[in-house]
Amino acid sequence: MFKRTVIFLFILLTIIGGLGFIKYQQMQQGMAAMASNTPSPSSVEVTEALKVNWQPRVSAVGTLTAREGIDVSNEVEGVIEKIHIKSGQHVDKGDLLSSLNDDVEQADLVSFKAQEELAQSLFKRNENMWKKKTISETDYDNARSNLLVARANVTQTKARIAKKSIRAPFDGMLGIRHVSIGQYLPPGTMLISLQDYAQLYVDFAIPGKHLPEVNEGLEVHIRASAYTDREFVGKVKAVDSKVDEATRNISVRAVLDNEDGLLRPGMYADIDLLLNQPSESIVVPATSIIFSSFGNALFVVEKNQEGATVARRVQIETGEQRGDLVAVIAGLSGGEMVVQAGANKLMNNAPVSVNKEARLK
Repeated sequence: MFKRTVIFLFILLTIIGGLGFIKYQQMQQGMAAMASNTPSPSSVEVTEALKVNWQPRVSAVGTLTAREGIDVSNEVEGVIEKIHIKSGQHVDKGDLLSSLNDDVEQADLVSFKAQEELAQSLFKRNENMWKKKTISETDYDNARSNLLVARANVTQTKARIAKKSIRAPFDGMLGIRHVSIGQYLPPGTMLISLQDYAQLYVDFAIPGKHLPEVNEGLEVHIRASAYTDREFVGKVKAVDSKVDEATRNISVRAVLDNEDGLLRPGMYADIDLLLNQPSESIVVPATSIIFSSFGNALFVVEKNQEGATVARRVQIETGEQRGDLVAVIAGLSGGEMVVQAGANKLMNNAPVSVNKEARLK
């Protein structure tokens, strides 16, 4: 019994000793690695910081408006007698859109024309008599005044009759009509929308600091949500005469040809206003940049004094971003190899291995 216990204790002590020796070896290796302070290189993707010609631009949002656009309405009251158009059709300037009943005005016109003829006859008679000095000048003036009043009544009635015929004030496309035959219209009732969008205005606002750089004729690139794969080009037509006191922005209006009718008034648009001439800029992928409230930075891959490949942290100043590319205003001179993937796991002067080298497009 005693012998069996001794053997068991010996085996147990041997196992414990072996485990202790293995743990000791592991601790020695870890301490050696910490003492050498040589972490394994991190795998990164790099790309070259390129010099490209970028034209300065200001981005904004705006609204498309028609060159001419109104809600057609009536000036005088009346009942719709006839509608001469259909919703959505094109009309030319002067085309008759709708007619209001003018029976009363036509009857008045007949009466006033009769009064005009009578007044004309009396005036001629009095004029001859006044020349012969057989009537007083007062009688002559009264006859002339009556004639002028009669003529004015005729002209006024004709004008009212003309207003009963509602016509297109310019060429354009009609919208959906909102009235029907037989409907009574008070003055100012909206009948239909008329829009001339062969040319469109693009109204937008930019920061007032750009005022010295903005002038008529600058190119504007426009993108509408309905056509995500197409860019439209317009020209600056006018700049507002003052800066908005609340926003410190200045309003700009561009004009855009729309002969194909793809765009419509009221559309929302993303706008890029091109300023001056293209200038050389250094650009890097947005994924290369580590954005921070303390300043933006990126990692440049280079050889250190020992010849090892390391990633050096560089503070930079960023500018405009276009798509996936960001302009670097300060911190790079161009041609450096910058980390575009894997930067979030790096420290300054950390050893790296280049997994992939990409080319900016």
